[in-house]
Amino acid sequence: MDRLLWREKYPEDSYPAFPCPKCRNGLLKRVKNRTVTIWEPSEEPLIASGKFTSFFTCSFGFCKTIAVMSGRASSGPYYYRDQDGEERMGEETHFYPLTMMPGPRVIAIHQETPKAVKEQIEKAFNLLWTDAGSCINKLRISVEEIVAHAGIARETPEGRFIPLHNRLVDLEKRGFGHHDTMLALKDIGNDGSHKAGLTLADCIDAFDVLETALEDIYGGRKARQDAIKAKFTKSRRGSTQPD
Repeated sequence: MDRLLWREKYPEDSYPAFPCPKCRNGLLKRVKNRTVTIWEPSEEPLIASGKFTSFFTCSFGFCKTIAVMSGRASSGPYYYRDQDGEERMGEETHFYPLTMMPGPRVIAIHQETPKAVKEQIEKAFNLLWTDAGSCINKLRISVEEIVAHAGIARETPEGRFIPLHNRLVDLEKRGFGHHDTMLALKDIGNDGSHKAGLTLADCIDAFDVLETALEDIYGGRKARQDAIKAKFTKSRRGSTQPD
């Protein structure tokens, strides 16, 4: 995950390329001359605000996914000193995304990730700039699906709902791993459902820890690393070289 890609605003002339949500090979690049900006009337001649829409297309030839981003635009002066030390004034425009469809792939989803888990994460992609609380809530639901896929029932045999916290405790007892990560996503997901004030930075943090968990749970990353460390340790123990 490249955390530097995900921001609340971008300069008009330096948009990044976003990972394509439909393929693993391409990047969503903004289409040249396919941004429309509509400025609103303003009494301040140096400051403007308005709305923008930009089109993106995937760089991978066999994909060519098209995405549309829209949001707020703002333009205003900035001051700098030229090579002679003289103060100059320039103009800069920033775009503040509010929606992008389809949403770019914020994190890698391992190919062995269950479909129900993947679907919730992809829904979260679409909500990244639109609604931080709803975005994180989708990640919480993805935790529900991870737990269900691991074989933990959502209900008792009598049909009573089992709270996610209790199911996570049961999963931990089975040695499933990543209990702290899933518990944290459960808690912040609850905040996303009931409280205001969550931010884009909160979403990125949540995606970040989930990506690591997915790679371990479905990609066996930790198991591979443990095997490598064990191999190195065994080789070292069998060596006659002094430390």
